[in-house]
Amino acid sequence: MPIKRTRWRVCAASVLALVCALTALGCGSSSTGSSSSGASPASGATSQSTQAASASTSLKCGQDVAYSNQSPDHSLQTLPAAVRARYNTWPDAVTRTPWTNAKFPKPPWKLGLIYESPTGPYDVDVIAEAKREFAAAKAKGLVKGNLVTYISPSAETQTPEQQISAVQSMVRQGVNAIMALPIDGTAMGPVVTAAGKAGVPFITIDNFVPNSKYAINVWSDSSSPAFAGMAGQVKKGNILIVRGIAGNTTEAAFYRDALADIKACPQEKVVGTVFGNFNSATAKTAVTSFISSHPGLPINGVAEIGVMGAGVMSAFQSLGKTVPPVADGGCEGGDLSWWLAHKSTYSTTAGCTNGFQVAYDEIRIALRILGGKGLKLNSVPLPTAVVTNANLAEYATPGKSLTWTGEARGPLDALCSESCLDGYFEKPGTPGGI
Repeated sequence: MPIKRTRWRVCAASVLALVCALTALGCGSSSTGSSSSGASPASGATSQSTQAASASTSLKCGQDVAYSNQSPDHSLQTLPAAVRARYNTWPDAVTRTPWTNAKFPKPPWKLGLIYESPTGPYDVDVIAEAKREFAAAKAKGLVKGNLVTYISPSAETQTPEQQISAVQSMVRQGVNAIMALPIDGTAMGPVVTAAGKAGVPFITIDNFVPNSKYAINVWSDSSSPAFAGMAGQVKKGNILIVRGIAGNTTEAAFYRDALADIKACPQEKVVGTVFGNFNSATAKTAVTSFISSHPGLPINGVAEIGVMGAGVMSAFQSLGKTVPPVADGGCEGGDLSWWLAHKSTYSTTAGCTNGFQVAYDEIRIALRILGGKGLKLNSVPLPTAVVTNANLAEYATPGKSLTWTGEARGPLDALCSESCLDGYFEKPGTPGGI
């Protein structure tokens, strides 16, 4: 099964600077770029810097990991407790942003979208929903023309240089804000800084640009709550961990979360670790091999790092074994459909998003920034929809096979509603009320 969710295909180089939030490496902002007319970002805003994050040691079994020290300038402490809690598993530095008091032209605005070559339903849905949301905003007089897009023509040949060129082109065309999924977040730093100095915010999708104070990093961690829910359900027994791609720094952050959530349950033991490379077919082979080579070893739960739930479940089925609770981070439609069909005998916890929901929030974040709502910090964690037996029917599509690659369902605002987004801004509401 191909990997569907773009966030799980981020190359290791693009997220190398996540280490900066988790270790003591330095990450300064770039000074590349030239000034031009447009918005006027506030001067003196703190660039992203580093401080080692540390996990809470007082977790209860089933409670999700929480990290501290992500905010070296203490800006995180200025948020209400409920909003601050959304940053608990955030893997990057959180600082103030130059866009809080920036001045922009009055609407209608021009918006840009830069995206990698679509390889699955999630990607297609992000692009389609972004265009629908743009049309709704245009009907309200908030934007003009068409959504300016650069979609990489080929997954095999796409490069950061192509995206860098697209940013430069959009700035020359007078785009007021850019939403983008960077292939390599670190490589984008200098051009994001140049765009920022030209008054153009750069809002990420599912990735980080850690080396520019002008970047607005938007991401949703769907794995950590799934780990905690699975561990809390199992409580006692043997846990198998199915990791993604060795050497991928984002994957390492997820693995760190899994270990912390399992450690919170002292009667659980990690008995094995395999790599599934964020691919269900690979994960099925790896899990099948592990089980076969450890006959008689009970597996009471599985912490899979993301989008490999179907492969893990298939491995147990192919060996005639009962499927244990599988932490279903980055859930896919087939996983949920199978779960729904077996709801009477199976339960677990999943973290679910779909492309429609991500684009819904991206457009609103862009419009709020341009509308002078006052973005508070440089990072916006979108709370993942946590799925259990209680709300499974809302997200699962009935009657599909385990290998079906469709999306999870759910309301458009399942990640972050209008009131949820208010917590990241000085002033509430999306301009035009789209």
